[in-house]
Amino acid sequence: MKETMMEENPYRGIGEELARLEREGKLPEGFDLEAACGDATFVNLLQELEPYGAVRVYAAEKAAEDAKASAREELSREAMRRSQLPKSTRASRALAPEEDYAAMSPEAFRALENRLRNHA
Repeated sequence: MKETMMEENPYRGIGEELARLEREGKLPEGFDLEAACGDATFVNLLQELEPYGAVRVYAAEKAAEDAKASAREELSREAMRRSQLPKSTRASRALAPEEDYAAMSPEAFRALENRLRNHA
């Protein structure tokens, strides 16, 4: 009789083991068994590993995904914060070229010299 029940539902033993783990408090803290059972990744792990191992691996993978998402959010917030820093008010144009005193005519040189004296 037991064998026919196991043949009818091969997941019954897995379900019983998961229920036992939950009753004994052996599931990781915050582990949502109902949500995990609805996830195909967890179901695949249950087929590959013993229930306790599948629970541990699934919980570790979820924690890693959550940490990765948290890091991405932190980087995004940091980028937003940096983009809100004050921008330079200086124009991004090239500096005016300096006077080429050697190529100046004597009259232009004297005019420049007089302008500089008047401003000083």
